[in-house]
Amino acid sequence: MKSRKEALLSVFGMARRAGVLQIGQDIVKSNLAGGESLLVFFAENGESSFCRSLRKARFAEKITVVVMPDVSGAELSAAVGSRNVKVVALPLRSGFARSISQLLAEGGNRNE
Repeated sequence: MKSRKEALLSVFGMARRAGVLQIGQDIVKSNLAGGESLLVFFAENGESSFCRSLRKARFAEKITVVVMPDVSGAELSAAVGSRNVKVVALPLRSGFARSISQLLAEGGNRNE
């Protein structure tokens, strides 16, 4: 049986392969500016300036920020098949976002 962490990383990988996962600050900012509501995930340290700016910005009502302290940037990068990944996002309307929300409810790492 997979751990909650392995299950989360697996969902991120599936979302990437499905073309739903948004990777990186620029893409997340662009989609928020376009009016999309997002579930935004930060690896390890959620105290980055980008994370703080999202929570305080005009987009704050359109996002849910999740910090994953038990997931390193290297683990997230490997799961999504990219390098130096620290932030990913999923549209709130996606089935992947619902799946991850259920996994987080089991473990309780939601910050907002």
